[in-house]
Amino acid sequence: MNNDKRSILVRLIALVAALAFVPASPSLAQENPPPQPIDLPCATNAFAQVLGMTPVNDGAQNLVLARIIFGEGGSILDHTHPGTLVVTIESGSLGFTLLDDAEMSANRVATAETDATAVPLPPGEEVALEPGDWFIETGMVHTGVNVVAGETTVLLTGLIEAGQPLTICVDGATPVSHTG
Repeated sequence: MNNDKRSILVRLIALVAALAFVPASPSLAQENPPPQPIDLPCATNAFAQVLGMTPVNDGAQNLVLARIIFGEGGSILDHTHPGTLVVTIESGSLGFTLLDDAEMSANRVATAETDATAVPLPPGEEVALEPGDWFIETGMVHTGVNVVAGETTVLLTGLIEAGQPLTICVDGATPVSHTG
């Protein structure tokens, strides 16, 4: 094969590869649903964007992916979730306070100056979590508060009991003992 044909073939392959990453039509691109206000008595200036929910385990649970957006001064006070969630801070800074007497920790993301580390979340003490930090929540009573000017966004993914809401307010949060 001469150099001209080889050059044309290389350009054609590059063009086909580039087109593979372009949607065939803008209508085929899936858009996220708009955030909806969280209408709970324990929530202030907080919004939920359910990005996906799929029944699993013969319908006993739902696998969920949601974004929680805390506006300036936003919070979800004493609450819990009926399942197991991995919670990741996407932007801003979340003040997290564990209200149960359970043992819990968060994982701080590595930076150029520090290694990734686990930090305890002592009951009753607010800990500021930053983008990339994450923790696993298994039904503990807790609060989440936006502690910066502007928005704080949090991604939740995990299993929730079917037929239950994603978030349940707990009036007068009484510490709950968790074992296991």
